[in-house]
Amino acid sequence: MSKMSALADWKQSQTHKISEARPGEVIYVTKGKTLAWGGTAIIERLSSGAVMKTPIPNPYCPPEEEYHRRNMRLDAKICAMIGEHPCLLKILSWDQETYCLTMEYLENGNLKECIQHNMPDITLQLRLQYALHAHHIIHCDLSPRNFLLDSSLNVKIAGFGGASLCGSEPSATPATRVRPPGYDWNIPPVFGDDIFGLGSLIYFIMTGTHPYKDNLSDEVEKLYEVQQFPDVVGMDRSIRPRLFMTTLQP
Repeated sequence: MSKMSALADWKQSQTHKISEARPGEVIYVTKGKTLAWGGTAIIERLSSGAVMKTPIPNPYCPPEEEYHRRNMRLDAKICAMIGEHPCLLKILSWDQETYCLTMEYLENGNLKECIQHNMPDITLQLRLQYALHAHHIIHCDLSPRNFLLDSSLNVKIAGFGGASLCGSEPSATPATRVRPPGYDWNIPPVFGDDIFGLGSLIYFIMTGTHPYKDNLSDEVEKLYEVQQFPDVVGMDRSIRPRLFMTTLQP
Protein backbone atom coordinates (compact mmCIF):
# COMPACT_ATOMS: atom_id res chain seq x y z
CA MET A 1 0.00 0.00 0.00
CA SER A 2 1.51 3.30 -1.02
CA LYS A 3 0.90 6.66 0.52
CA MET A 4 -1.65 8.44 -1.63
CA SER A 5 -3.16 11.89 -1.95
CA ALA A 6 -6.47 11.40 -0.12
CA LEU A 7 -5.21 12.98 3.10
CA ALA A 8 -3.21 15.67 1.29
CA ASP A 9 -6.28 16.69 -0.73
CA TRP A 10 -8.30 16.93 2.46
CA LYS A 11 -5.65 19.10 4.15
CA GLN A 12 -5.60 21.50 1.21
CA SER A 13 -9.38 21.86 1.37
CA GLN A 14 -9.29 23.11 4.96
CA THR A 15 -9.36 26.88 4.49
CA HIS A 16 -11.34 27.83 7.59
CA LYS A 17 -9.62 28.89 10.81
CA ILE A 18 -9.66 26.35 13.62
CA SER A 19 -10.45 27.69 17.08
CA GLU A 20 -7.78 27.31 19.72
CA ALA A 21 -8.52 24.51 22.19
CA ARG A 22 -9.29 25.43 25.78
CA PRO A 23 -7.45 23.60 28.59
CA GLY A 24 -8.64 20.01 28.77
CA GLU A 25 -10.37 20.23 25.39
CA VAL A 26 -9.48 18.25 22.26
CA ILE A 27 -10.52 19.69 18.89
CA TYR A 28 -10.95 17.21 16.07
CA VAL A 29 -11.58 18.56 12.57
CA THR A 30 -13.75 16.11 10.68
CA LYS A 31 -12.60 14.88 7.29
CA GLY A 32 -16.05 13.89 6.07
CA LYS A 33 -19.28 12.28 7.24
CA THR A 34 -18.79 10.34 10.46
CA LEU A 35 -19.82 6.70 10.03
CA ALA A 36 -18.66 5.30 13.36
CA TRP A 37 -16.57 6.07 16.41
CA GLY A 38 -14.81 2.93 17.59
CA GLY A 39 -12.46 2.10 20.43
CA THR A 40 -9.39 2.93 18.34
CA ALA A 41 -10.43 5.06 15.39
CA ILE A 42 -12.90 7.56 13.98
CA ILE A 43 -14.35 6.26 10.71
CA GLU A 44 -15.47 8.84 8.16
CA ARG A 45 -16.58 8.89 4.54
CA LEU A 46 -14.61 11.38 2.47
CA SER A 47 -16.01 13.54 -0.33
CA SER A 48 -14.20 11.21 -2.75
CA GLY A 49 -16.44 8.37 -1.60
CA ALA A 50 -13.66 6.47 0.17
CA VAL A 51 -13.58 5.76 3.90
CA MET A 52 -10.82 6.94 6.24
CA LYS A 53 -9.95 5.57 9.68
CA THR A 54 -8.18 8.08 11.93
CA PRO A 55 -6.75 7.10 15.33
CA ILE A 56 -8.64 8.82 18.14
CA PRO A 57 -6.52 11.76 19.35
CA ASN A 58 -5.85 12.53 23.00
CA PRO A 59 -2.85 14.84 23.49
CA TYR A 60 -3.50 14.80 27.25
CA CYS A 61 -2.72 11.08 27.42
CA PRO A 62 0.21 10.13 25.14
CA PRO A 63 0.08 6.41 26.10
CA GLU A 64 -3.54 6.24 24.98
CA GLU A 65 -2.72 8.00 21.71
CA GLU A 66 0.14 5.59 21.08
CA TYR A 67 -2.17 2.66 21.86
CA HIS A 68 -4.58 3.85 19.16
CA ARG A 69 -1.73 4.38 16.70
CA ARG A 70 -0.31 0.96 17.49
CA ASN A 71 -3.66 -0.62 16.62
CA MET A 72 -3.82 1.34 13.37
CA ARG A 73 -0.29 0.24 12.42
CA LEU A 74 -1.25 -3.37 13.06
CA ASP A 75 -4.45 -3.01 11.04
CA ALA A 76 -2.47 -1.65 8.07
CA LYS A 77 0.28 -4.26 8.44
CA ILE A 78 -2.16 -7.17 8.40
CA CYS A 79 -4.00 -5.79 5.37
CA ALA A 80 -0.67 -5.41 3.55
CA MET A 81 0.39 -8.95 4.46
CA ILE A 82 -2.78 -10.54 3.11
CA GLY A 83 -3.05 -8.26 0.09
CA GLU A 84 -6.18 -8.02 -2.03
CA HIS A 85 -8.69 -10.72 -1.17
CA PRO A 86 -12.40 -11.03 -2.03
CA CYS A 87 -13.26 -11.33 1.67
CA LEU A 88 -11.29 -8.28 2.81
CA LEU A 89 -11.80 -4.56 2.41
CA LYS A 90 -9.75 -3.01 -0.37
CA ILE A 91 -7.13 -0.68 1.11
CA LEU A 92 -6.50 2.48 -0.90
CA SER A 93 -3.72 4.09 1.12
CA TRP A 94 -1.84 4.14 4.41
CA ASP A 95 -0.30 7.33 5.79
CA GLN A 96 2.67 6.50 8.03
CA GLU A 97 2.82 10.02 9.46
CA THR A 98 -0.80 10.41 10.56
CA TYR A 99 -1.61 6.68 10.92
CA CYS A 100 -4.70 7.16 8.75
CA LEU A 101 -5.98 4.21 6.74
CA THR A 102 -8.07 4.88 3.62
CA MET A 103 -10.24 2.09 2.25
CA GLU A 104 -13.17 1.35 -0.01
CA TYR A 105 -16.71 2.22 1.05
CA LEU A 106 -19.24 -0.62 1.29
CA GLU A 107 -22.82 0.43 0.69
CA ASN A 108 -24.60 -1.90 3.10
CA GLY A 109 -22.67 -1.10 6.27
CA ASN A 110 -21.85 -3.79 8.79
CA LEU A 111 -23.39 -7.20 9.33
CA LYS A 112 -24.99 -6.32 12.66
CA GLU A 113 -26.97 -3.39 11.24
CA CYS A 114 -27.88 -5.33 8.11
CA ILE A 115 -29.26 -8.31 10.03
CA GLN A 116 -31.18 -6.05 12.41
CA HIS A 117 -32.79 -4.32 9.42
CA ASN A 118 -34.27 -7.62 8.24
CA MET A 119 -31.92 -8.41 5.38
CA PRO A 120 -31.32 -12.16 5.87
CA ASP A 121 -30.13 -13.14 2.37
CA ILE A 122 -26.43 -13.08 3.20
CA THR A 123 -23.90 -15.76 2.32
CA LEU A 124 -21.10 -15.88 4.90
CA GLN A 125 -17.92 -16.90 3.09
CA LEU A 126 -16.26 -19.18 5.62
CA ARG A 127 -13.01 -19.25 3.67
CA LEU A 128 -12.16 -15.80 5.05
CA GLN A 129 -11.10 -17.50 8.29
CA TYR A 130 -8.55 -19.60 6.44
CA ALA A 131 -7.28 -16.48 4.68
CA LEU A 132 -6.45 -15.06 8.12
CA HIS A 133 -5.09 -18.16 9.80
CA ALA A 134 -2.82 -18.99 6.87
CA HIS A 135 -1.02 -15.73 7.68
CA HIS A 136 -0.88 -16.54 11.42
CA ILE A 137 -3.50 -13.90 12.20
CA ILE A 138 -6.04 -14.38 14.98
CA HIS A 139 -8.69 -11.69 14.72
CA CYS A 140 -9.81 -11.85 18.40
CA ASP A 141 -12.94 -9.71 17.82
CA LEU A 142 -15.32 -11.49 15.45
CA SER A 143 -18.24 -9.24 16.23
CA PRO A 144 -20.92 -8.61 13.57
CA ARG A 145 -19.85 -4.96 13.51
CA ASN A 146 -16.47 -6.05 12.09
CA PHE A 147 -18.05 -7.69 9.04
CA LEU A 148 -19.05 -5.30 6.27
CA LEU A 149 -21.30 -5.84 3.26
CA ASP A 150 -20.86 -4.62 -0.30
CA SER A 151 -23.63 -3.80 -2.79
CA SER A 152 -24.16 -7.52 -3.50
CA LEU A 153 -24.22 -8.38 0.22
CA ASN A 154 -20.88 -10.17 0.01
CA VAL A 155 -19.22 -10.28 3.42
CA LYS A 156 -15.83 -8.63 4.02
CA ILE A 157 -13.95 -8.68 7.29
CA ALA A 158 -12.42 -5.58 8.89
CA GLY A 159 -11.08 -4.31 12.21
CA PHE A 160 -7.65 -5.91 12.60
CA GLY A 161 -6.36 -3.35 15.10
CA GLY A 162 -6.82 -5.65 18.08
CA ALA A 163 -5.61 -8.86 16.42
CA SER A 164 -2.78 -11.22 17.30
CA LEU A 165 -0.14 -11.45 14.56
CA CYS A 166 2.32 -14.35 14.66
CA GLY A 167 1.71 -14.87 18.37
CA SER A 168 1.80 -11.21 19.42
CA GLU A 169 -0.32 -10.06 22.34
CA PRO A 170 -3.71 -8.80 21.10
CA SER A 171 -5.30 -5.58 22.32
CA ALA A 172 -8.81 -6.99 21.81
CA THR A 173 -10.57 -9.90 23.48
CA PRO A 174 -13.74 -11.64 22.31
CA ALA A 175 -17.00 -10.66 23.97
CA THR A 176 -18.65 -13.17 26.31
CA ARG A 177 -21.11 -14.55 23.75
CA VAL A 178 -18.41 -15.23 21.16
CA ARG A 179 -15.80 -16.48 23.64
CA PRO A 180 -15.15 -20.24 23.90
CA PRO A 181 -15.52 -22.14 27.19
CA GLY A 182 -12.44 -21.99 29.38
CA TYR A 183 -11.09 -18.86 27.73
CA ASP A 184 -8.15 -17.52 29.75
CA TRP A 185 -7.25 -13.85 29.41
CA ASN A 186 -3.67 -14.61 30.50
CA ILE A 187 -3.02 -17.22 27.80
CA PRO A 188 -2.21 -16.23 24.19
CA PRO A 189 -5.18 -16.67 21.83
CA VAL A 190 -5.43 -19.66 19.51
CA PHE A 191 -7.08 -20.18 16.13
CA GLY A 192 -9.89 -22.11 17.82
CA ASP A 193 -11.01 -18.91 19.55
CA ASP A 194 -11.81 -17.40 16.16
CA ILE A 195 -13.57 -20.57 15.01
CA PHE A 196 -15.84 -20.53 18.06
CA GLY A 197 -16.51 -16.84 17.45
CA LEU A 198 -17.43 -17.65 13.86
CA GLY A 199 -19.99 -20.17 15.12
CA SER A 200 -21.55 -17.47 17.28
CA LEU A 201 -21.56 -15.15 14.28
CA ILE A 202 -23.41 -17.73 12.18
CA TYR A 203 -25.95 -18.05 15.00
CA PHE A 204 -26.44 -14.27 14.87
CA ILE A 205 -26.98 -14.42 11.10
CA MET A 206 -29.52 -17.23 11.39
CA THR A 207 -31.50 -15.78 14.31
CA GLY A 208 -30.85 -12.04 14.26
CA THR A 209 -29.76 -12.12 17.92
CA HIS A 210 -26.67 -13.00 19.92
CA PRO A 211 -26.58 -16.34 21.79
CA TYR A 212 -28.52 -16.13 25.07
CA LYS A 213 -29.43 -12.50 24.42
CA ASP A 214 -31.68 -12.34 27.51
CA ASN A 215 -29.06 -13.70 29.92
CA LEU A 216 -26.44 -11.77 31.84
CA SER A 217 -22.84 -12.22 30.70
CA ASP A 218 -21.89 -14.17 33.84
CA GLU A 219 -24.78 -16.57 33.23
CA VAL A 220 -23.75 -17.09 29.61
CA GLU A 221 -20.18 -17.85 30.67
CA LYS A 222 -21.40 -20.52 33.13
CA LEU A 223 -23.64 -22.11 30.49
CA TYR A 224 -20.75 -22.30 28.05
CA GLU A 225 -18.51 -23.86 30.70
CA VAL A 226 -20.88 -26.85 31.00
CA GLN A 227 -21.17 -27.08 27.19
CA GLN A 228 -24.77 -25.85 27.21
CA PHE A 229 -25.36 -23.84 24.05
CA PRO A 230 -28.47 -22.23 22.53
CA ASP A 231 -31.09 -24.45 20.93
CA VAL A 232 -30.64 -24.62 17.16
CA VAL A 233 -33.69 -26.74 16.40
CA GLY A 234 -35.31 -25.51 13.22
CA MET A 235 -32.11 -24.22 11.67
CA ASP A 236 -30.65 -25.57 8.46
CA ARG A 237 -29.25 -29.05 9.28
CA SER A 238 -26.12 -28.37 7.24
CA ILE A 239 -25.28 -25.45 9.51
CA ARG A 240 -26.17 -26.90 12.91
CA PRO A 241 -23.07 -29.07 13.49
CA ARG A 242 -20.75 -26.17 12.70
CA LEU A 243 -22.35 -23.55 14.91
CA PHE A 244 -20.17 -23.99 17.99
CA MET A 245 -16.64 -25.31 17.58
CA THR A 246 -13.78 -24.86 20.00
CA THR A 247 -10.94 -26.22 17.87
CA LEU A 248 -9.77 -25.69 14.33
CA GLN A 249 -10.45 -28.80 12.28
CA PRO A 250 -7.55 -30.18 10.18
